[in-house]
Amino acid sequence: MAQVGAKVAAVGLVAVVTLSLSGCGVGDSGGAPDGKKPAAEKPAAADPKGKGLEMKGANGAVLTIDSVQRYEGGVVTVRGEMRNDGKVALNTGQWTGGNDLSLKNGYSSSGATLADLKGKKRYYPLRDTQGNCLCNQFHTVFQPGDTAPVFVQFPAPPEGTTEVDFAMPTFGTAPVKITVAQ
Repeated sequence: MAQVGAKVAAVGLVAVVTLSLSGCGVGDSGGAPDGKKPAAEKPAAADPKGKGLEMKGANGAVLTIDSVQRYEGGVVTVRGEMRNDGKVALNTGQWTGGNDLSLKNGYSSSGATLADLKGKKRYYPLRDTQGNCLCNQFHTVFQPGDTAPVFVQFPAPPEGTTEVDFAMPTFGTAPVKITVAQ
């Protein structure tokens, strides 16, 4: 019986956190001065040829999103790869977003968000019971030519929501399709 109570409390806590964060800047334009997304952005889904959606960041950083999958239990997982196509080393601290997760998790992808524009909610990376981001860590400096996997877990939007906007500091925003994990 104690396990059932703990599960109910955990679900309630996630709901409260999600609801309390849902009003935080959902309507941002991802940095576009006219409030519109660049025309080249298309919803990302796993490409059968193995190439996902590429987002260009500052100073040659490239983030490729390979999959955005919904899992049982109310979790959406974003997977991809970060690479430095530039000519200078990148400070990976810029991808943390400067939030409280970044203070605890250091150089990570904790600055990523998902936004459900129709539902008017923004989702932040999940945390474990110690408050650690359920996301990957980066080395402090990302040298030219370096690559690293990207992994971030979020609370899942409602079942009917299949398209959300993914954002990462210095990369802007791109619409992505949520698929159901097999």
